[in-house]
Amino acid sequence: MKILILGSKEYPLGTSDDPIKSGGIEVYTQNLVKHLKEKVERIIIVTRRFRGTKIYEMQENIEIHRVPWIRGFYLRNPSFNLFAFLKALFLDFDVILAQGPVASFLGALLSIIKRKKIVACPAGIAYVQPQYRKIVKRLLFIFEKITYRCVDAVIFLSEVEKEQFKKKLGYLPKHHFIIPPGIEILKVSKKEVEKIKKELGINKYTTLTFVGRLIGVKGVKVFIHAMKDLNRDFKAVIVGDGPDRKKLENLVKEYNLENRVIFTGWRDDVPAILAASDIFVLPSYSEGLPIALLEAMAAGKACVVTDIGLPVENRRDALVVKAGDAEKLRKALEELIENEELRKRLGEEAKKKAMREFSWDRAVEIYLKLFKELTS
Repeated sequence: MKILILGSKEYPLGTSDDPIKSGGIEVYTQNLVKHLKEKVERIIIVTRRFRGTKIYEMQENIEIHRVPWIRGFYLRNPSFNLFAFLKALFLDFDVILAQGPVASFLGALLSIIKRKKIVACPAGIAYVQPQYRKIVKRLLFIFEKITYRCVDAVIFLSEVEKEQFKKKLGYLPKHHFIIPPGIEILKVSKKEVEKIKKELGINKYTTLTFVGRLIGVKGVKVFIHAMKDLNRDFKAVIVGDGPDRKKLENLVKEYNLENRVIFTGWRDDVPAILAASDIFVLPSYSEGLPIALLEAMAAGKACVVTDIGLPVENRRDALVVKAGDAEKLRKALEELIENEELRKRLGEEAKKKAMREFSWDRAVEIYLKLFKELTS
């Protein structure tokens, strides 16, 4: 079986020179391919071309095609996906896996032309993201509603993501499946943890950590608003980069939080940073199933997340607050900073859930079964 993957803006991770860093789709793709490649004849990935990368290369049975794209927040995704579509017209494959609305729409068109089946993974709902203007949101709503009706199957990463899809778009695709992602567990030594704590200056503080792209949908602005009135002894580590970084740094200065908040930029040692942290914060407005959250849960960290349909239960394995509500987020952080016993209990329960429910072997097994059913 030959599987074509569309929508991943960087493969492998670490090749991009885009100042807007890659997100969860790229991490998800890398991990999925790692565990899927042994089970299929070939995986074909169409991704973006960067300086120093080849237009075409083979890595074992992974065929990588890199296409041009136009830089800029609004142009990079549609331009890349259009060039990927044009490239895929001349490729040989059996089934398509498309990630995100633009890749899924063009993938659906490709499936008609090539007479192949397509599976789409929404990875969140685009139109609800706050960085878009009203007219863009309206167009995205119509676009997404149509797109996922045109594919052969839709993959949700969790039951709650499925329910959020139904709530936001008003329907469920006829053929949909839930395939939770797995977790890559990387061991972190005490020496690495101590090194991170020393580097970031967080040894003596309760540490709050966010990991993700610095764009509106991630809610980092709300996180900073919450910290403004957080009269407790803490340090906050914001890991990631993106178009909103300068605005967020200016907001930190405006609130006199320079001695509290650390912007690390993009890092390749996230597991070590999580191990050195006490509380993981996910203030997003919309997500599929963020890998960073699963990594934090697997690391046994107490998590504060928003009520956007993530696979956690309030006060059982996380604290859940309303998206966009800085005051409720502040109170949740305050409670966890003060209550070490609660942090420990939530972290232990989160780790149990992560290890029990998220396995790449299980995810790959379900994907293969679906692909075989569609192509038989």
